[in-house]
Amino acid sequence: MGICSCVTNDCITQPQLKLETALQSVQNCNNAAKQTINLCTSTLSTGDNLVTLGKSIQDSLLGAVTDLDAESFAVIADLIDGDMTREAKTLATSMREQSDQCIELSMSMVKSLEDSVDELPDTIERYIEKKAQQAITEELSTEERGLTGNITKDIDELSTCIDAIDNLKLLTAIQSGSNAFMAIASKSEICRKVFDVIRKFATSITSITQSILELDISAVISKVKDILTAIGLCRYIKEFAEGCRGLMEKIVDLFEGAADKLSLLWKALTSAKERMADCLADVIDAHSFCDTAGEKMKLLRNSMDGIDERFNPDSPLTILTKSFSGSSRLGDSINVAREIDDQVAAAKSKMEHAANAIAKEYKCLPPMITDGISESIDDDRDVEVAAKSQIAKMESELKEFEKSLDMIKSTDNSLTSGKLLYNQVSSLPRKMDTCEQMIDICRNCASKGKLSIDTFLGKWSLETAVSQIQQMCRLVITSRLLEEVAMHIRRMLLVMSRLLEEIMKQVKSTVGQAHQFLSESGVESRVESLVDSASEAVVDKLDSMMGKFLGK
Repeated sequence: MGICSCVTNDCITQPQLKLETALQSVQNCNNAAKQTINLCTSTLSTGDNLVTLGKSIQDSLLGAVTDLDAESFAVIADLIDGDMTREAKTLATSMREQSDQCIELSMSMVKSLEDSVDELPDTIERYIEKKAQQAITEELSTEERGLTGNITKDIDELSTCIDAIDNLKLLTAIQSGSNAFMAIASKSEICRKVFDVIRKFATSITSITQSILELDISAVISKVKDILTAIGLCRYIKEFAEGCRGLMEKIVDLFEGAADKLSLLWKALTSAKERMADCLADVIDAHSFCDTAGEKMKLLRNSMDGIDERFNPDSPLTILTKSFSGSSRLGDSINVAREIDDQVAAAKSKMEHAANAIAKEYKCLPPMITDGISESIDDDRDVEVAAKSQIAKMESELKEFEKSLDMIKSTDNSLTSGKLLYNQVSSLPRKMDTCEQMIDICRNCASKGKLSIDTFLGKWSLETAVSQIQQMCRLVITSRLLEEVAMHIRRMLLVMSRLLEEIMKQVKSTVGQAHQFLSESGVESRVESLVDSASEAVVDKLDSMMGKFLGK
């Protein structure tokens, strides 16, 4: 070959300098690999905690929804927006940041090792590159080689979970919430496995670079294949870290979305449950008031039996002789009617208070709960139709009743007044029967209101969730119906009281005039004694005079 003609001996000094530079790059990679091992060890601990928390949240959530009732709403809301979830979210955010650090370290390792190889002659680099790639492939297990593809699939699955949370509805809340936290637990486990692989690779890189650093410069070239193997492993680390970062990014997004949306939903249901529970006492009280009103209405109805005979204008003597006891009974009946009115008014007030509270609460429910839910209840339509029919019938009777009363009060003709009064007195039992039926409707409305609350506060499932939200609407509808029926009952009671007062007025007027007549005739004022002991002539005279008074 001959003697080298280099004057500067570059052919000797430059390769030696390049090898020293290469070794420095290897040293840098070795340092980064050790940092990666420490980072992975810390991340694995974080991952273990995250997986444990995720499974705990998942199990608690599944436990709550498996035996779901209204009492579970607050438990689930606290679980989703509680300390465990916040801690898990913090851990997920930490793993995302650790993934970023791992990516930076892997890029640093790749650059250091590539710089070291670049210092070698191109012919040597090309010769060993193929062998190095083969060694990298052999380094990876089948599971590890498929991790990157699986990570992409896992990210897609998390995206699907996020979409489900973004479009959360009442019917999907339980399933989507369970799926979200199940995905968080399972995907966190995958990230933990990825960091375990990264640590394994970083350990291999540390071993490779350390063995190179311990060799003489003249022997470093024999380890170039190992350097390229380490570069390949670093690139895998970067790829895995990027995949893990993508997973953790989605997990953090899922935590935020699930926590916000699911917490809003369960807190809204918790609030609705509290309002429904608060209204239970009102509905029970309303039912009790209706019971009392019904009992008093029966008493009032019984007191009216035979009233048409007692106040028949065709028997003026009968009016006179029975006026004393009748007047007292009429006063009692008026008092009972007022007591019934008080009970009906109290029932109406209680149901109105409940309906207003629930209607306000329903309007505050987020659209994810109420969208697609019908506010009308098919099962109640027959009851509503029957009640409306009864109301229309009562409305017609009320108008006739009020018109007759106005005529009675305005007419100067005692005979016309007596006839009109008798006609209305005769219809009193029938009108009281109508009132009694209307009170039964009110009682039925209160019963349905209680059933709605009991159903809402009972067991929940995917199949019953919509119908149980509808119970809020049902309570409002039945309450409004009771209010309308109660209003007509009170109007009828008022008119009946006016009629009874008019009867008392007419009776007192008749008795007063009869007493005056008898006094002027020198007859004893006690009419019952008169009827028993007076002679036939006196009785005939009395009948004749009373007939004249009533226009006969």
